[in-house]
Amino acid sequence: MDGGRPSAKRRAKLPARRVNLHASILRYLAEISRLGSIRRASATLNVASSAINRQVLRLEREFGVRVFDRLPSGMRLTPAGELLLQHVRATLQGFDHLLAEVDGLQGIHSGHVRIAAVDSLLVDLIPRALEEVSRRYPVVTFSALAAAPASVLAGVASGDAEIGLTFVVPTTLTLQLVASAPAPLGCVMSPTHPLAKRTSLRFADLDPHHVTLQNDSLPLAVDSKDEFAAFRARAMARFTSNSVEFQRGILRSGLAVACLTRLGFRREIAAGDLVWVPLASPQLRALEIGLFVPQRRTLSPAAGLVVTTLTRHLQRLAEDGA
Repeated sequence: MDGGRPSAKRRAKLPARRVNLHASILRYLAEISRLGSIRRASATLNVASSAINRQVLRLEREFGVRVFDRLPSGMRLTPAGELLLQHVRATLQGFDHLLAEVDGLQGIHSGHVRIAAVDSLLVDLIPRALEEVSRRYPVVTFSALAAAPASVLAGVASGDAEIGLTFVVPTTLTLQLVASAPAPLGCVMSPTHPLAKRTSLRFADLDPHHVTLQNDSLPLAVDSKDEFAAFRARAMARFTSNSVEFQRGILRSGLAVACLTRLGFRREIAAGDLVWVPLASPQLRALEIGLFVPQRRTLSPAAGLVVTTLTRHLQRLAEDGA
């Protein structure tokens, strides 16, 4: 690959290339260019450096040229990268203009949005989405309540909540799954823990170690399965809690291991303060977090906007590998 400006022959081919420019990679390119390194962009975007680097390498493969020169002093755009960045900036500006036009059509001047979600999503995902909405609509108010997975679905079905985020399970016709993202179950622990260097774990590997269990943390469809239920019954549960914040403190102390998704600990994992090791169970690796709304009730304009914003954030999670 040539890091310089493409030749005339190569330029003739570029329009025919299927370059997959998702919203996430547009943000990544802009931040890397602005800050000069993937590490700094990772800290700003709160996305793991490995995920950003993976997307950049994929883009370079699809585009057929290097976008950045990797120098000892940091990342520098190649001439081809400069051209691409112009497209990125124009695309992002056009998207902002589109949002402004949609805002005018929606006429959202007030509203209160009620959200129910599993606790881990209230740590990062939902606050980021609501911050985005709040900046554009200062008059909209929100209530976001933590609930057990089954209670989230029940709350949306009953009308206590307009939006629910929980594990994806088969539901009744009263609920609609709008979007989802992978949320595999694994083991969260301190980087100093004896199991922290493993690439995969079985429940039997945890038997000699203290664990911290989270009450009602999984949907019944998963929790009732023999393998996980048997582990919970025999585990050396030194701590039990339904609070992600409590679990965070225990895990960082190195006192125990927890079987959880990464979603409530993405910042700590990206910073190296905690480690997440996947479980070998195919069923638990296939878990997903879903965004549910009522099937037969029309959402308020404010709630519809929140659904659109949360959907975009879930898509980013899916692109980043959650």
